[in-house]
Amino acid sequence: MDGSIADEFGTLSRDDWVARAEQDLKGAPLASLRTPLTPGVDLEPLYTAAEGALPASVRGRSGAWVIRQEYDDPRMEVCRDAIREDLARGVEAITLVAGLEHGTRVLTPGDLELVLDGVDLTKVAVHLESEGDALPLGLALVAVAEKRGVSPKELRGGFGADPLGTLARSGNLPSGLAGGLRDLVELAAFARAKPPGVRPLLVSTRAYHDAGASPTEEIAWALSTGVQYLRTLMDAGFLLEEAVPLLEFSISVAPRLFVEVAKLRALRWTWAKVLASAGVGPELARMQLHVRSADATRTRRDPWVNMLRGTAETFIGAVGGADSIACVPFDHTLGPSDGMARRVARNTQLVLREESQLHAVDDPAAGSWTLESLTDAFAREAWSLFQEIEQRGGMARALRTGFVSSALDASRRPREDRIARRLEPVLGVSEFPNLDEEKVERPAVSLQDVEVELGNPFGEATPDQRHEALLAFAQTLRDHGGEPGRVAEAALEATRLGVDVFSLGTLLRTGRPSLHLEPLAPLRPAEPWEELRDATDRWAAKHGRRPRAFAATLGPLAEHNARLTWVRNVLAAGGIETVVVEGVEDVAGATEAMGETEAELAFICGADARYPEAAGELAAGLKAKGARVVLLAGKPKGELAEELPKKGVDGFLFAGDDLLESLRRVLRAVEVLS
Repeated sequence: MDGSIADEFGTLSRDDWVARAEQDLKGAPLASLRTPLTPGVDLEPLYTAAEGALPASVRGRSGAWVIRQEYDDPRMEVCRDAIREDLARGVEAITLVAGLEHGTRVLTPGDLELVLDGVDLTKVAVHLESEGDALPLGLALVAVAEKRGVSPKELRGGFGADPLGTLARSGNLPSGLAGGLRDLVELAAFARAKPPGVRPLLVSTRAYHDAGASPTEEIAWALSTGVQYLRTLMDAGFLLEEAVPLLEFSISVAPRLFVEVAKLRALRWTWAKVLASAGVGPELARMQLHVRSADATRTRRDPWVNMLRGTAETFIGAVGGADSIACVPFDHTLGPSDGMARRVARNTQLVLREESQLHAVDDPAAGSWTLESLTDAFAREAWSLFQEIEQRGGMARALRTGFVSSALDASRRPREDRIARRLEPVLGVSEFPNLDEEKVERPAVSLQDVEVELGNPFGEATPDQRHEALLAFAQTLRDHGGEPGRVAEAALEATRLGVDVFSLGTLLRTGRPSLHLEPLAPLRPAEPWEELRDATDRWAAKHGRRPRAFAATLGPLAEHNARLTWVRNVLAAGGIETVVVEGVEDVAGATEAMGETEAELAFICGADARYPEAAGELAAGLKAKGARVVLLAGKPKGELAEELPKKGVDGFLFAGDDLLESLRRVLRAVEVLS
């Protein structure tokens, strides 16, 4: 065949495509398929070529991303064994969530040494997330490395200093904002002088994403946080060119392909724009971007579906150009992950990288009209939000004055309504639930037992020498004169002698008023539906069976099968099983069958045309046979809608209704919920 295959087809205009789509929509406008994403950005049903090319700064890494896994098991030895196993089987870098009161419990440098036993610190990047203890934990890592003969210059990873992220997640900054920013400066000064492979500062959007922030809010708040950290370093005497390479961004993503890929690209573009406005060149302005699965997308019910979510999120990170990716194991919400769950998480990345070769194409999202258009729209809206935050005094002020929480509250209510109406379905929980699923159990961890294991010794110093080192550190805190790096050096010297994290942290907080605010409440879409399932599980354990709903069907199966399937799915999302008796097609048959089921409730299911004649009589018959609640599948109109409640119909189940609240009312009526 001569020429291009494209020559075989005629050229169609956008109007041609719109006309054909509206023909298939039977006259409905194309705009009816539009999906709102943010107040100013919609996902359009049809895209054409974007106007003008996007800048090179939207592109991410070139080549393979780093497979990075997160560890937060409170038990030090369990965490150590998991890290060893995973590094031997494909994990290339680790994020250790650790501290005195969260994640892996670590009190002394000896505790951290135990957790990292077997980790080659010259080859494996170790990223710490230690909330308010970034300075003492970061320097404990340096002390552990030195004890092994590893120079600080050989270290790779990050210290995770993110005081604003800590404040947003926990609502608490024990050393206050000034103390948190001081620790940030100290770690930056130490890293600038010694470990060039360590990025001590972290900008994490985890708290905002999990609380329901829109893509553009997430971008804007990340930009403003990064700018505040850079300003803090420059106020302490850093050059901008010195400060920029000390930052790493950690972005959470949900399994929404177009939205999340565009978010990552828009974030890189706007960050490059921030730095370009300050005179930073494109090479230095390249963002170090880590992508992780969102905690909010994980479900406790049917957790196996989380594997699909993790696959989509890893794919998004790869296509979006992440430098490193962490796939959260499918059992994350159930407790400490087991070996199989961690294996699936890392193998998800290995398959997508080594078998699917996703890393072999630079910027695979380029050229997609949808992604190019969304990237442009997100970047422009986020830039306006970023400017608003800056005009209000920056990100710290936005958090302290409640601006961020107010913005989240405004978007939270409509989203919760969509979740309740199943317009934002959760697969395996509110949509296609499995009432017969085998529960995935993870043993509970006794924190009392964990606390007994804390306090492993470090170094050869005597208690008196440690006490002297602590006093010397306190003296430095009083007399350092604002010189960046002196506090960090003194803390490292105390750490080398085995002074514990709690003692150093207490001194760092002394004289600093703590800062408290209402933490950003996570919004996990599966949670309200899982609460219903928990309640029905407790009822089932007491009664030996689940609450039952009898399907009182009218007419032949072909008339009502689709509606019957839909109602069964809705009831199962609330933990209610449906009893269907074959061959029931009329009022007499349904009434007789109801008496044999011992069902607590019933629902009438048939074609709309049958309801005026039969629904009222059937409702009365079902009530007489013991149904405490009678529902009707569908949404009758006019006089019928007014008459049926008078004849015994207690409610209607239909698409678009607040199904979550409808199920709550039903479960209260049958005394499953109080």
